[in-house]
Amino acid sequence: MKQLSVAVVGIIAAAALSVPVMAQAVKTDTPVKHADKMEAFKKADVNSDGKLSLDEFKTFAKDKADAEKKFTAADADKDGFVTPEELKAAHAKGHDKTDKPVPAPAAK
Repeated sequence: MKQLSVAVVGIIAAAALSVPVMAQAVKTDTPVKHADKMEAFKKADVNSDGKLSLDEFKTFAKDKADAEKKFTAADADKDGFVTPEELKAAHAKGHDKTDKPVPAPAAK
């Protein structure tokens, strides 16, 4: 019985110690994703003017069928271009999502 108690305490301690490590991993993923998006933005900006036209945006968009709708939503000042700042704001507001329901994450 004493060995079982020691094993349970060891498992709980290991789990408690792993939570901060997992939290740190989540924090470090966010800048990488943003950097990846900015890299993709730069590649899509074929004329290097620092903004995307609708045609450039279509090459950048993952969902080609919904690209024009997403472009219109992201183009906050309605000048016909999407800047990195507008794109970031659209992502923050959720304009980069379609009207389709988002499935709940799978239980782990």
